[in-house]
Amino acid sequence: MAFGAPVNLEALDEVARSTFRKNDDFCVVTYATGQTDRFIRCLLPLPVPQLSEEFCFGVWMSVSERSWNVYRDGYDTGEYGDDLCFGYLMHDIPEYPSSMHLHANVVFQPGNQRPRVFLHDADHPLVVAQREGVDVTQIERWVALTHRPEA
Repeated sequence: MAFGAPVNLEALDEVARSTFRKNDDFCVVTYATGQTDRFIRCLLPLPVPQLSEEFCFGVWMSVSERSWNVYRDGYDTGEYGDDLCFGYLMHDIPEYPSSMHLHANVVFQPGNQRPRVFLHDADHPLVVAQREGVDVTQIERWVALTHRPEA
């Protein structure tokens, strides 16, 4: 399951919409104030103890300019100047209270794989889910949310 964009395009002002640039792995938005936000697409893993596997959400993380450059510079080779960076989760994960802007470590992966997100310890059910796992029925509900038949 993946989120399409790190920001709601309809909520952006005209300047931000005109500067919005996104591909499958990187996104940049510059606002009328001159502020620029940078995002990278990552995987948020949640263990599934019943299956001895994990389920991953495709998420966007807000990162600093320096971290964005480290990831961009190593993207083609899978070799990065740093192993990880700090980021903010840019989505509300379904069936959890607001997870927008949860703090996390973004761990760069070798071989052109997407970075993995590890939430910082906090009093939040999604942090508990990442530590202890989710049930298969939870995943089935998420999949059902994304595969609704058209009317």
